[in-house]
Amino acid sequence: MFTKFKSFIVGHNSSRYAYDLYFFLITLTLFILGFLVPKDKKPDPDQLLQKQYEFNVTKLKKHSIEFTDEQINNNDFVLEWSKKTLTQVHKKGTVSREFFNHIPKKMNEINTVDKKNIFISILLPIALRGNELVLEEREFIKDAISSNDLSQIEYFSKRYKIKDYKKINFAKLSVKQVEEIKSKLLIKVNKIPISMILAQAIIESGWGSSRFAKEGNALFGEWTWQKGIGIKPQEKLDANYAVKSFSNISASLNSYILNLNRHEAYNEMRNYRNKKYRNGEPITGYEAANFLSSYAEIGYQYVTKVKDMIKFNKLERFENLVLE
Repeated sequence: MFTKFKSFIVGHNSSRYAYDLYFFLITLTLFILGFLVPKDKKPDPDQLLQKQYEFNVTKLKKHSIEFTDEQINNNDFVLEWSKKTLTQVHKKGTVSREFFNHIPKKMNEINTVDKKNIFISILLPIALRGNELVLEEREFIKDAISSNDLSQIEYFSKRYKIKDYKKINFAKLSVKQVEEIKSKLLIKVNKIPISMILAQAIIESGWGSSRFAKEGNALFGEWTWQKGIGIKPQEKLDANYAVKSFSNISASLNSYILNLNRHEAYNEMRNYRNKKYRNGEPITGYEAANFLSSYAEIGYQYVTKVKDMIKFNKLERFENLVLE
């Protein structure tokens, strides 16, 4: 077809314009067919993953409710909602997809028993959704491995800081390397026991009453050494670190899960968790807490503190809940 088209042009008009038009049409056709792709237009794995998350979050929002500030700061509303949530937990073993962006500002005005119930009610849905997102990410990793998507494999390897990831040439991975990366990632990317999430949030935020929780939605006391970010402890204003602050409490929860799943300090916890799951035995928060001595400056005393919190408040009763 192109030969005939060229002959027609040359036979009727041999001008430069005709040749330019001819080559333009050929180039355009090749672009449309996908034979020519600009070198600088490779898909960005970060953007691809973000688009997938946005799609999934949008899909989940069809079945979710995010309360307004007016509702969150209305103690009567919050108390009734908490009672409804815990009744549903007791009767059905499920939690509705209803989310708070921050801790109610007037919660300290509520009696201690109700305040504790409210805090647990607020944490349950965001903790379950946090684990849901991690398991979804786990499926992304499996898909990336099975399709040999090197850009995605590189992204997850860096995100979870697998050993020596900076030395790996991800453009030329061998089959053996891919399998090793898969093994390492699947040990790292898994859910955290709900009772331990609750216990640590309670300890680190004082049942949501701490300054860090109120001002920065920080429920897990994570530190940052980046200047100008986070909230300085009032007793250590000259410290070279600050407590991380977040746009909402869900972001704080997700950051905490990522920290436990990738920091080298929790290698033993992840290996123990992997062993239990491979044997078909779910790991409890009481067990997982044994590997938290590096989480706080007090060392193993922190392990005891978390385990006592789980036991005293019977937090393992929330371990097997699911989101509606």
